[in-house]
Amino acid sequence: RLGFLGGRRAATGPMGREGRDRDRRWGPEEPSPERAAEAPRKKESKHRSGRDKAKRSRDGTTKSSAVPGRSASTASTRSESPAAKTAPRKRSPTPPPKEPVRFAHRRTSGEVWRCKKGKRSDIKPGEWDKFGYGWKQGKEEVLSRPIAYDSQTLPIPRVNRRDITPEEFHEKFASKHQPVIIEDACDDWPAMRRWSIEALEERFRNIAFKVAKDDKGKKLRMKFKYYADYVRSQRDDSPLYLFETNVDDNGYIRALTSDYEVPDLFPHDWLALVNNDARPPFRWFCIGPKRSGTTVHTDPLGTAAWNAVTHGEKHWVLFDPKESKKRVKGRDLLKDGEDDEAIMYFDFLLPRIKKQYPDLKVYEGIQKPGEVIFVPGDWWHGVLNREDTVAVTQNYCGPDNFDVVWKKTRKEREKVAYLWLRNMKKFSPSLYERATAMNRRDNFRMRHERPKGERLSDASSSSSESSSDSTSDEAVDLDPNGLEGAGVPSEVKLGAVGFQKQGAPPFPDIVTSARATFEKPGKRRRLDPEVV
Repeated sequence: RLGFLGGRRAATGPMGREGRDRDRRWGPEEPSPERAAEAPRKKESKHRSGRDKAKRSRDGTTKSSAVPGRSASTASTRSESPAAKTAPRKRSPTPPPKEPVRFAHRRTSGEVWRCKKGKRSDIKPGEWDKFGYGWKQGKEEVLSRPIAYDSQTLPIPRVNRRDITPEEFHEKFASKHQPVIIEDACDDWPAMRRWSIEALEERFRNIAFKVAKDDKGKKLRMKFKYYADYVRSQRDDSPLYLFETNVDDNGYIRALTSDYEVPDLFPHDWLALVNNDARPPFRWFCIGPKRSGTTVHTDPLGTAAWNAVTHGEKHWVLFDPKESKKRVKGRDLLKDGEDDEAIMYFDFLLPRIKKQYPDLKVYEGIQKPGEVIFVPGDWWHGVLNREDTVAVTQNYCGPDNFDVVWKKTRKEREKVAYLWLRNMKKFSPSLYERATAMNRRDNFRMRHERPKGERLSDASSSSSESSSDSTSDEAVDLDPNGLEGAGVPSEVKLGAVGFQKQGAPPFPDIVTSARATFEKPGKRRRLDPEVV
């Protein structure tokens, strides 16, 4: 059946015959009186419903009381008083916008981006400041937060250099494996004046230093002028840490070794019986921008270490070697979205560790310019640079830790152990007997004593990392410094003292001129013809 205007209408229902009759009487554009009266009521009801929904949305109320099965008391708890409904809404304060970092050199930004991208592949270079420790108000409080000492948090012992002799130091601290901070230990070093960021930039501006490593272990280097620019302007949570291991091999950087000397409290370095090309890294020149640092770790091969600060301040935390890795690192206490960089460890992870393990003894202290800290072997330690900090550190093996270092070296660095033992036999018979006695006691066979192809079942992958051991070291290949007490016979001449065919040394003026040219390559001065 076709209805009005040819539209299809149902024969029954609300729009059946009666509806068609009304349409015929009043027409499509002129509604019936019933529809005309009903339309305003529907429109008003629709508008009122919309106003009610908007009001409930503002007041935070819901229609939960109208839901079947829900008690009236539940709905009443969500209702608000009339005063609360009329109260203005509180808005959270908008954080201040983060201003972009501006560098003085046009190439600094690109160099920093390159090194950041290589060092950390888990985050983007632009996310190094996402936690806001360098730009959010109040976040840098951790850098000046005082240490609260109590029965659990103990101060690192301190002693003034003038009040202790090398013999007393060995007896009270080194032999007992106790950490200590030595005050006024390097006040007379030239480095105290020459190692400021500005002075180093003037001296090494175009020399590339190592500031990171990528996932494959490749060193990432940056010219010092760009790194100094980065240090002055950066706002990263954990900035790039300059950690130069190539001090002795790089001719430009080697000049740093003339600015300091090994403190006389640490006369031993028995790993010097391995030539510098084969021995593991043991000396580092460090620049840590504020907020940088190292997470809790132990030093390699059980070696002990001393660390001297010339500029800036370091916050140290140490744990006894008997403590487990799980307790001192506290990674199981991290929450979703948190990281365990050094500043975060000192900010919230270390307080959680103390709360979680009340029986854990924690040693903390602040190291200032001119002070040296002694970290015994196998002690857990971490550090946070509270200011832009310059330091030098060195690991050593001596009478207080030789047994531990030898056991770990023969297991973890087999080639190094072989070279070390071979040179002990050649240049230090007493030390050789001490090492082989430990091998016999432990039924340990060195690599040259095992069948070809046999490896230790629990040896680390780094045990093969070394230079070739096909040639034998001569006395002139070894550094005599640090071999005090190693049992080297007096007739053995190590290092340059063993040269026999070098002839007389060159003229002093020529040496001086060469050194001046070396330290300032841009300012060459001509040699005096009369001297030449």
